[in-house]
Amino acid sequence: MLKKYVLQIMTFFLVAVAAGQSNMPYSAYSNLIKDIGTEGVYVHYNTNLLFTGEYLHFKLYALSKKNQSLSKTSKIAYVELLDGDGERKIIQKVKLVDGMGQGDIFVPTNLDSGHYTFVAYTAYMKNWPSDTFFADDVVVLNPYTNDQKVFWESKGKDSLDDGLMNLNKEATKTLSKDLGLALDKSQYGKREKVRLKVETKPNNSGIYSISVRKLSKELTYGDRISPVDYTKNYKLVDLDEASNDYLPDLRGEMVAGRLSSINGLQTMNKKVVFSLPGNQYSFKMVTTDSEGKFRFSLHSENLDTESIFQVWGVDKDQYSVEVASVPELNLRRSPSKHFVLNKGMKKLIEERSTHNQIENAYFNSKPDTVKLNNNFIPIYGNNFIEYNLDEYTRFPTFRETLVEIVDNAWIASNNEGEENIFVRDFEATNMDVGYNPLIIVDGILLQDHEDLIDYDVKRVETIRLARNQYVVGGQIFQGVFDVKTFDSDFAENYQKTYLNKISLLRPKPQKKYFKQNYGSKTFGTIPDFRQQLLWEPNLELGEPTTTLEFYTSDLEGEFEIVIEGFTARMQPVKVVTKFKVQ
Repeated sequence: MLKKYVLQIMTFFLVAVAAGQSNMPYSAYSNLIKDIGTEGVYVHYNTNLLFTGEYLHFKLYALSKKNQSLSKTSKIAYVELLDGDGERKIIQKVKLVDGMGQGDIFVPTNLDSGHYTFVAYTAYMKNWPSDTFFADDVVVLNPYTNDQKVFWESKGKDSLDDGLMNLNKEATKTLSKDLGLALDKSQYGKREKVRLKVETKPNNSGIYSISVRKLSKELTYGDRISPVDYTKNYKLVDLDEASNDYLPDLRGEMVAGRLSSINGLQTMNKKVVFSLPGNQYSFKMVTTDSEGKFRFSLHSENLDTESIFQVWGVDKDQYSVEVASVPELNLRRSPSKHFVLNKGMKKLIEERSTHNQIENAYFNSKPDTVKLNNNFIPIYGNNFIEYNLDEYTRFPTFRETLVEIVDNAWIASNNEGEENIFVRDFEATNMDVGYNPLIIVDGILLQDHEDLIDYDVKRVETIRLARNQYVVGGQIFQGVFDVKTFDSDFAENYQKTYLNKISLLRPKPQKKYFKQNYGSKTFGTIPDFRQQLLWEPNLELGEPTTTLEFYTSDLEGEFEIVIEGFTARMQPVKVVTKFKVQ
C-alpha cells in the first residue's frame, strides 16, 4: 500500500512538472489531496516579546491528521514575520526532515517597533484558507528609536491584563499526565549549574524542544499558542475545502523560473544551466516548457544563496532568467491584545538593551556552530582522477600545465577556430571524440573554454578528470573537466553578459546552539547577560528519566522552563516550571 501511495504521488509530480502545474486537471489534484490528506505546522518558539538585536528561536512540527503522525509529505516549510498591515518583513525557508525543522530569526535593528504576526506553513497548506496556518502575535520593541507611539495607548485588551498568571491551563493540565519536571532546587545563584530531571511516563516517549528564558512581569505579552490549542483547531480543517492549486514539496527544495528573450526569440525547449558555486557546488541543466518556464528540485547541502543561471548554446546572450519568488500571503490580522508601554518600563528596557549589546559584542566568544555535511558527491560520481597541482612542478600557464601534468586531456581548435579543451574517451584511439567535455570551475559551467585556458593557473588547486560520457539535462558530454581554485572564488570575478546572477531564498544551515559551561575557567572574565539560558530544539525523551544540565547567567530574577512537542502517539505536550536566580 505504501509503495502504491508513493508511486502515485511521484507519478503525479513528474507529470505536473512536465505539463505545468496550472494545466493539470482538477480531478488529478483532488485525488492527490485525498491520498495525502491535510497538513499542519505547529511551532514552538522561545518568546513573543523581542527586542531588536535578539533571536526568535523556533522548532517546527509538521502534522498529518490522516496518518496521526508527523507529516512526511512536505520537505520544505516557510516562516514569516508580517507587520500590522500584513506586509512581509522577514521570510525563511526551513528544511523539514522526518516532519521536523528548526531555525532562528535575528530581529534586525532597522525593524520598527510594533505588533507582528509570526506565521508558519507549507506550500501544500496553501490549498486551504490562511486561517489554517500557524499564526501567533509577536511584539517587537526597537529601543534605538524614539518612535514608540504604536505602544502608547490601548486599542483593546492589554497585554498586562494577561500577566504571567494565565498560563494555558488546559495545556498544563494535559501535560502533567505525560511529563514530570523536577529541579534539584528552586533557587540558584549566578553562574550556577541547574539540574533538571524530566520524567516520562510509559508509552509517552517522543520528540520535544525545550526553552529556558528569563521572565519579566512588566515586559510581557501574555501566552503563546500551545500545541494543544493548535492541534484542536487543525483537526477541524475540512479536506473538502481544498482549492487544489498547490503541489507539496515532495522532493525537497524547488526552484522555478521563466526564460525571456530580449529580441523575441523562442523560449520553448531551451536548456537552462543552474550553478550554485562553492566547494560543495550544485549543478543542473533543465529544459523550458512551451511557455519558457522551468522547474527543478534542488538537493544540495550547499545552502549558499548566490546562484548563476545561463542559457546553453547559441544566442545565449539574448536571454534573461527570472526566478519565481514566494507569493505574498495576503494575511492581515489584528493582534488579540495590545502591548502598552509605561514609564515604569524605562529602566528595564535600558538594562535589557545594554545587556543585548554586550552579549552581541561577545558573540565570537560563545558562538553557535553550524552542522556541516561533508558527504559531497559530484555529478560525475567517484570515477575520476584528481590532480593536486601543488604535488607537481608548477608551470606558468594553464596550457603548459595541461600538457605536462594532466593525461588524456588537451587543447585544440574547433570548427569555428576557437580553442577548446577535450577529454579522451576510454575507448577512443585518436583525438576525435565527437563531443565536448563538461567544463566546470568552482561549480560554474564554462561555455567559453578560452576563459579557463587564459586563467591564472597559480590560483588553481586541483583538476579532476572524468573520462566517461555523461548525459546532463539531455546534453551529451565527453568527460568532465572539473577545476577547483584555492579560494573557490572564480564566480566573484567571472563576468559574462549571458550570466544571470540571482540571489535565492534558501534554507539556513542547521545550528548547534551554544551551551554555557562554567565547569572550566574559560569564561571567568567574560560578561554573561544571557536572557536565553537554554534552547534545545531536538530533545528526545525515550528513557523513564532524562537529566538536563545548564548554567544560569549574571541576571537575577525569575526564569521559565517550557518543554513542548508530541509523544510517539502524537499527543500534544506542553509543560512549564519556574525557578529563581539571586
